[in-house]
Amino acid sequence: MRIHEAVKKALEEDALIIRTSAREPESDIYSAIKPTNSYDTCRLILMRAGRAERACRWWNPTADDLMADDWIVIREKGDGTEEYPYAEIRVEVDI
Repeated sequence: MRIHEAVKKALEEDALIIRTSAREPESDIYSAIKPTNSYDTCRLILMRAGRAERACRWWNPTADDLMADDWIVIREKGDGTEEYPYAEIRVEVDI
C-alpha cells in the first residue's frame, strides 16, 4: 500500500508502519515508523524480535520512501511477536 494509506490505518489503529523491502528476513532487528501529528513528528522505532526497543524523533523519509507502494501496518503484540492484520499482505519474516 502507499504511505498515505498505511499512515491512515496506523493512526486509526495505534500501529506502526514499515516497508517490506526494507525488512531483511534474516535479521530480527529493524526499524518501524510511528506516525504522529505531534511536534515530535513521526518517530523511528527500533524493533528487536517484534518488540519496540527504543525510539528517536524526526524520521526523514527518502523520495523512494514517499513513492513506494510496499508499506504495511504492523502492531506489537504482548508476546513480543508482530501482527500483520491485513490478509491481503503476505510477508515472509523470520522472527
